[in-house]
Order: sequence, then C-alpha cells, then structure tokens
Amino acid sequence: MAKRRSAARGRTRRRRSRRRRAAGFGAGGALAVVLAVVFLLPLGAEALARLARSSWAPAAVAAAVLGAPAGAAVWAARRGRARYRREVLRRARIDALTPRGFEDLAAELLRRDGFRGVRTVGGAGDRGVDVVGTAPDGTRYAVQCKHYSRPVGPGAVRDFIGALHARPYRGHQGVLLTSNHLTESALETAREQRLIVIDRDRLADWLRDAYRLGPPTARTTRTTRTIRTTRSTRPP
Repeated sequence: MAKRRSAARGRTRRRRSRRRRAAGFGAGGALAVVLAVVFLLPLGAEALARLARSSWAPAAVAAAVLGAPAGAAVWAARRGRARYRREVLRRARIDALTPRGFEDLAAELLRRDGFRGVRTVGGAGDRGVDVVGTAPDGTRYAVQCKHYSRPVGPGAVRDFIGALHARPYRGHQGVLLTSNHLTESALETAREQRLIVIDRDRLADWLRDAYRLGPPTARTTRTTRTIRTTRSTRPP
C-alpha cells in the first residue's frame, strides 16, 4: 500500500512539473511576441537578421510583425497614387482630346520642360513623328503621340523605330507618348530600342510636373492650368 501511495505521489509531481514547463514556454512565447513588437519595429531588418541567426521561431514572429504593416502601407500608397493620377487625367480631359489636341499638349509640356524649337510636325510625310524639340543639353527629341482608347501594340512601336532610323529624324531620342498603355510585347520592343515611353500613368505625372523630359532645368512660370486651357478637345 505504501508503495502505491509513493508511486501516485511521484506521478503527481511529474504532472505538475510538466504543467510548470508548459506555462513557462507559453509565457516565453508571449514575451517573444511583445519583444518583437516593441523592439523590432524600430530596429527593422537588422534586428530580424540577428534573430534569424539565433532562432527561427522569434524570427518568424518578427517577420510577420514587420511585414504586415509594411505590405499594408505599400498597398495603400499604390491605391492613393492611382486615384490621384485618375483625377489628374480627368481634370485635364485627356480622353476628350482630339489627336491634334494631344499633340499640342505634348508640345506645351516640352516647352514647360525647357525644350527649344518645339513644333508639331504631324501630317503627310511625318513618318509617324508628331512633335520635335531640342532639350537644354542639345539632345534632339522626336515624339510620337498615340491618343488611343486601346493599348499600343508592337507594330506601332516598330513603325516608330523605323521612322527614327530614317532622315530627318536619325539621331533623335524617340519618345512614345500614349493616352493608354503598351502591350507587354510592345513595351519590350520599346525597351530594347531605348525608347522613352510615356504611358497613361507617366502622363499624369508629367502633367503635374512630377516627371520631366531631358535634364533637370529651372522651373518655368508656365502652369498646368495654362496647358489645360490651350488645347483643343472633341465637341461634347
């Protein structure tokens, strides 16, 4: 009987010991989370790297703590930029422009960026070039304007490249400006030929002077409002 009571007391002590160890692990896990929040957010990637070398579990917690807010911030910033660009394009009435009005807009933006000798050359025999001008550093630019309701395909890009290889535009830096976007294959072709592509998103940045062609220049007194009131649109 005494032996049975002694064995029972031993089992009870072992169960209590396991519970204490489990409680200690739980407290330690909670402490790891608190420490990750308090210390890793300010320290950033360097603290995460140090934790990763010591133990994978705290590093996983740290990665989750650091990654979730960063991902949410990036997503919110992208949505904000997209909304702002849509508003810029709407106010500028880009989609209501005529093709000639779109060319005039490109010419005005070039002048704002300090280009000299800017003129529209669209018409018969233009070889696909619509606007030309010389940057402050002397580089000559040839701009093709595509006021499209659909993405620009690779064929249009190849035609423009052909125009740049012929006289009188040989040696000009080519710029493809569109009110839409380029297909993936068209964009790849443009990159291979080192064309400057100004698609719908970059056009919005160009309109609000967040993007400029050519080297940095002193800001002019011409404003986006002036540009908006000097171009033609389709009748309502």
